[in-house]
Amino acid sequence: MLETYRGIPHLLDTWLVLTGMALPVALSSFRRPGDLVPRLAAFCLPAAGALVIAATLSPTAHRLGQIGQCGTHLTTTGGLTSIQGLLNVALFVPAAGMVTLAGARPGDGIAAGVGMSAAVEAVQALVPQLGRSCQVHDLIANSVGAVCGVGLAVGVQSLTRRVGLRLVTLGGLPAMLEYAVERAGLLGGRRPPARHRREILTRQSLQYHSTNTQLSG
Repeated sequence: MLETYRGIPHLLDTWLVLTGMALPVALSSFRRPGDLVPRLAAFCLPAAGALVIAATLSPTAHRLGQIGQCGTHLTTTGGLTSIQGLLNVALFVPAAGMVTLAGARPGDGIAAGVGMSAAVEAVQALVPQLGRSCQVHDLIANSVGAVCGVGLAVGVQSLTRRVGLRLVTLGGLPAMLEYAVERAGLLGGRRPPARHRREILTRQSLQYHSTNTQLSG
């Protein structure tokens, strides 16, 4: 169970320590070859995982004596409509999203989020000294957060693919910038001369055919 911030006295400290311990792994992931977005997601993934561990497994002031018991009441205040439920949803959004952006399939990101949540609830049930309680509605909230995180990651991947395709079609970043400047001039009411527009279109057409020739060769 994710307690409120008042029940976790050292949440920020624990997260910083865990993130610092995983920093070598993050740096090695960021330095691997490949596109920028997957490398950046792999760099941020240890911090997202450390946040989940710090928020769900840090000891609290509560003392529970029952081992292996998990609550199944879905109508308690820990549901999705409560602040604690919303925090449980938001907690798993970054982790599942980073897993997907790092190169995994959407199904793998959801499976990773649900599996991590199930592992957390199992540890909370088996180690009552942590002062945490295992709840089924926490697992549901975490799973909803994982689905939301994967959905956001898929949206980011689609956007980056469109931008990359646009760059290839226009012949690279300089042509993209030139196109943006031209569009800004049109919005400002300053339409370029017809001869200049024909030169730009001719140059872009030549760059497009040259790019297709290189790709097909």
